[in-house]
Amino acid sequence: MKLLPHSNGVYKVNMRRKLKPKEIVKYVLIFITALILIGLIYQKTSDFVARETLKSKVDYTRVNDKRLDYILKGDGKYTVIFDGNLGGNLNQWTNITKELNKSNADVSTFVYNRRGYGYSDSGSKITPEEQAKDLKILLRKAGAPEPYILVGEEYGSLVLTNFAKLFPETIVGSVLINPIVEEEIKSEEYVKSNRIHKIRRKIEDIGSHIGFTSLLDAIKLDVKLEGFEDKLKESQLEEFNVQRTKANYTSAVDNELRSLMEGDSNSQNPGVFEGKPYYLIAKDGQEGLKNLGSEGLTKIHKTTCISNFISLEDEEATLIGIRDVIKEVNDIERKNKKISANNIGLKL
Repeated sequence: MKLLPHSNGVYKVNMRRKLKPKEIVKYVLIFITALILIGLIYQKTSDFVARETLKSKVDYTRVNDKRLDYILKGDGKYTVIFDGNLGGNLNQWTNITKELNKSNADVSTFVYNRRGYGYSDSGSKITPEEQAKDLKILLRKAGAPEPYILVGEEYGSLVLTNFAKLFPETIVGSVLINPIVEEEIKSEEYVKSNRIHKIRRKIEDIGSHIGFTSLLDAIKLDVKLEGFEDKLKESQLEEFNVQRTKANYTSAVDNELRSLMEGDSNSQNPGVFEGKPYYLIAKDGQEGLKNLGSEGLTKIHKTTCISNFISLEDEEATLIGIRDVIKEVNDIERKNKKISANNIGLKL
């Protein structure tokens, strides 16, 4: 306090020094750095706890030095390969494979997690064609016998049409569900309509390294997979909720989304399924992909299902399509055997 001249009053003097702009910036940067370090420590601890507490219920092998999860069931003469949506995991096919293994003894079923999903290792961005090559190696290492029947939904349809293009001699039939149309994703309209979604996924990818994505998840501001999360069993959802905030998952989703935005896939050539049974479950605008197959061996089911995960929302339609292709494949095999037997008889 200080006495005023010619007065008996007093007044307070502010002894705190005003901070200079440079000092303010310095303290803000220190605060932000501290937050990032705390976030990094939290994320590393969270990742470690998740690895130790979650028990993998899948088999795995290494492809190009990356762990890839898979489940192979049955000992049928055909292997049905499933590949699902962007952001989903192999649990997308749990109910479908269970029904097929129960009622179709002539097939084996194979589901797997692409890079970054489930317990599979993540990595740099690769194209659907490169993912198809990884899948071929995975099938060989897992001991999944040829020939194959392909079942792909949404993003998984791109991986499997690339597979069919690269390895046509290994497949005998195909089912595409809500397939992504390559011509459409290369349009400016598609890029514009998905720009905000891409930004949100990029934020989650960056944030997953410092605990920010876990915070978004806690306050329910993260990106939700409608039609997938609500269809999972409780144990599957618990596992997915732990994995979805980790860098492995967020980088995988961001990488695949960038592949779409950059139009990285060129596999939907007319006749890529030529001479083989092909069943298409299509929404509006996807019917044109009937030209991937032969006219007499192609069937189209026009769906009114709104969900992006049709295989979960409409299991009946999905099973009908798969069983139809299995039946056609068996019919073709029987006809070929009969023709071969007749030819042998004629020679004798």
